[in-house]
Amino acid sequence: MKKQLVITLAALFVAPAMSATSVDLGYKAYTSDTKSDNGGAYDQPFVKLTHFNKADWGTLLAYVKLENPGEVKGAQHGKDGKLTVKSLLIIDKQISDTNYNFWGQNFLVSNRTVTEDNLYLGVTTNRKYRGLFINAGIGLNYSAAHFDPAGANFDGISGYAAVINARYPFSALGLKHSLSVNYEAQIDRDEDHMKTLGYDSYGHQIITTLKTNMTDSFYTKLHMTHFDSWGAAPNDGIEYGVAVGFTF
Repeated sequence: MKKQLVITLAALFVAPAMSATSVDLGYKAYTSDTKSDNGGAYDQPFVKLTHFNKADWGTLLAYVKLENPGEVKGAQHGKDGKLTVKSLLIIDKQISDTNYNFWGQNFLVSNRTVTEDNLYLGVTTNRKYRGLFINAGIGLNYSAAHFDPAGANFDGISGYAAVINARYPFSALGLKHSLSVNYEAQIDRDEDHMKTLGYDSYGHQIITTLKTNMTDSFYTKLHMTHFDSWGAAPNDGIEYGVAVGFTF
């Protein structure tokens, strides 16, 4: 976990050709059915540091997210407060002058109970239809997972990964907005991976986000996520939340 955090934090400060760095302060919650079906689903605050870099060679996106910073008890039904660290690193290296990229992606979720690290290696393509931008790809998935209560572990190739990322900017009520939908799936997971985290063979998350720029540097976000057998949560559910952010 420490090694992954060092790699991700280092990526945040790569000297870019064109870049943006931002901080989000937010709160996320779950539906009552989601909380009943997934023991680790808690309403809680979060802070997120994100960096995006676009250059001649391609793009880099990286973030580090702390859920329940300060390990607040009240956010987790009176149980001992638990910090969850999530980090993401996505690199799309353009292939010559085409619309295709070599794709590398790593996502880590870790707390005192469970850790899962997924590494995707494959190919993506970028497409633009007027104002709509779409990035889609497929690749192999290498996972490392540990579930402390059961002492269960997995480390190895675990099927395939697929992503579709769509973004559409628009203006309304005198403000600039951006609507994005991000679909991510793991397909044909390894049986030991499934046993370790209680997963099904197929799992996904679909994140819908509305970002509104209030000024050049200040924005708000609303998000809703549907997940199934994902993020160390064995069952499906819905997460929603709100955030304010600053770009610098």
